[in-house]
Amino acid sequence: MTAVSGLLLSIGICAVGAILEGIAAGSNIKPLFAKLRFPSYSAPLWVWYIIGVLYYATYGFILYRILRYDGVSILRPIAFALVLVIMAANAFWNYVFFRAQRLYYGFVVGLLYSVVAFALFVCLLQFDRVAAWAQVPYLLYLTYAYRWSRGLLRLNSHLR
Repeated sequence: MTAVSGLLLSIGICAVGAILEGIAAGSNIKPLFAKLRFPSYSAPLWVWYIIGVLYYATYGFILYRILRYDGVSILRPIAFALVLVIMAANAFWNYVFFRAQRLYYGFVVGLLYSVVAFALFVCLLQFDRVAAWAQVPYLLYLTYAYRWSRGLLRLNSHLR
């Protein structure tokens, strides 16, 4: 695949993921954040938007690396599929958290999502180390997200 085709397809996949997230979340983001009690270490809403941009930059880069790979590897379609699963799970998490307002189910989806993200990392370590290491900051963020989600559960038991 050419560099331009790889870039356009990566951007297109990320755009579809972002659109699906927006549809899944609905218009409840600010109202939900207004009624939740947050842990003291919680990031403000504007930081979550930055995290979202960094998420798509990271996975767009990983997609680009996967699409531009010119060798033969069984790991290429597996890595590609794992990225698509991560993006779909992220949209589903937005539905569960923002639209359904079910914090416990959001927590469970987040745990399963983290397992898939780690599986992608292991796959990428064998397939494309540059892409694997590009994912490390996001994996570190997921440890914060786990702690944050647990804190939300404790402080907002009425939305379990």
